[in-house]
Amino acid sequence: MKTPKDRRKCNLSRSIITTTTTTTATISASTVLLILLTVITCTTYALALDIRNIGEEEKDQFITNSGNEKKQLEPTNDETRYDDDNTRPTHYEGTQLWRIYNITNYLGKNRTPLTDVLEYKYGGDVWKENLKFLDVSIKKDQLKRARQFLKQNHMEIEILNYNIQKLIDDEAAIGVNLTQSDFGKRTRKSTASGMHFKDYHDLDTIYSFMREVRGKYPNICRLYSIGKTVEGRDLKVLRISENPRDYKKIWIDGGIHAREWVSPATVTFILYKLLANWTDQPDYIKQKTWYIMPVMNPDGYEYSRRENRLWRKNRSPSKHEQCYGVDLNRNFDIGWQSYGSSTHPCSDTYRGHSPASELETQAVVKFLTKRKFNLHSYLTFHSYGQLMVYPWAYRAVKVKDANILQRVANTAVQRIAKKTHQVYRAAVTHEVLGLAGGGSDDWCRAALSTPFVYTVELRDRGHYGFILPPDQIIDTALEGYTIVDTVAQAID
Repeated sequence: MKTPKDRRKCNLSRSIITTTTTTTATISASTVLLILLTVITCTTYALALDIRNIGEEEKDQFITNSGNEKKQLEPTNDETRYDDDNTRPTHYEGTQLWRIYNITNYLGKNRTPLTDVLEYKYGGDVWKENLKFLDVSIKKDQLKRARQFLKQNHMEIEILNYNIQKLIDDEAAIGVNLTQSDFGKRTRKSTASGMHFKDYHDLDTIYSFMREVRGKYPNICRLYSIGKTVEGRDLKVLRISENPRDYKKIWIDGGIHAREWVSPATVTFILYKLLANWTDQPDYIKQKTWYIMPVMNPDGYEYSRRENRLWRKNRSPSKHEQCYGVDLNRNFDIGWQSYGSSTHPCSDTYRGHSPASELETQAVVKFLTKRKFNLHSYLTFHSYGQLMVYPWAYRAVKVKDANILQRVANTAVQRIAKKTHQVYRAAVTHEVLGLAGGGSDDWCRAALSTPFVYTVELRDRGHYGFILPPDQIIDTALEGYTIVDTVAQAID
């Protein structure tokens, strides 16, 4: 690939050649020879660079296909831009989404986790794992081998989707159609930032909306930048409160996993819903201090939008491997070395080289620790599964007040069933999702003694998974707001 210096050299040569064409009679043979040598040298050097680049890309096929390849990025004033010359969006044509049952048949006989085998031997991408089944996408060229492996180990397959790329393409098309078909109406009602809830938005639009809200409600809103990512993006949190010193606090975050797009959309909708009719809100809403962070993983979120729709981790480079990213929800200092995470930097559940190693984790920990007084709730939104779960995840026991947490969660899921006719399940985390250490929810409960701690797994139950169509955003977000409203009442 040509460097800027190479391009200048080539442009100069082309300029000289052009001039030569118009004044052929006045130029000596030696000058023409010099020009030709310059062009040949420039072209040869550029080809050599391309060859070296190709060699680097082919060193590890797993790294290239997963989006882990390292790239040189140049930071601008407020964000890092991707090198468009190197951008090659990951495609999933023919990739199938499988739900695998009878996974205990394998777990009881082998030390190597099934997820590791599917990832490293068959190029699988694990979407969801619990005690009953495992959701994994398998690429077209590995379908036959993976199917034979599962059959040999007496595991059953349900095909949830036959072509992941079609899901991705349909997701984009639905968003475009929804916004264009009602464009005039949306323009009259939309915010100055362009925020609406008929499609998924990039980070700039979400942050613009947060700034717009701060400007509209300066007396009750404050916008924080609590840190920066490794690629230089701000980590933004909006506070809403009429009395931040005395009111009980509720924290809400989304987007800790990049590919779960409905999570930032839901948290942004909750922010909108809280303020849309603030003066008429009930006291159990108005007499709270709200901290709202729509995107905890900005680098990963933008990468999932530009290059790899199924990217999960942040974009932190590894010191020892040619891989990018740490799973932020395995990076908090609680049960960090226990089950449910990986020590391999290329894994989607890589926990980092040490507890709280990541800038995003450090920023959230520092911000919340300073505000732990009166912090009554921590709500973190994920997808998918339609669950409302509470600690613990890192060990197979319940918290002492589990009966209270279960009662509040039961109320929330019952209200959702009446409102949108969707079935959510309320339970202890480890009982439905299995054991996993390093989670933000467990950390907040253990380190800050926050009483009402919940992880919410939004829609759906597996057909679309992370690639939820935009026409489901509003109803999904309403389900998220119903949970927030229910918890706020319980705290009051």
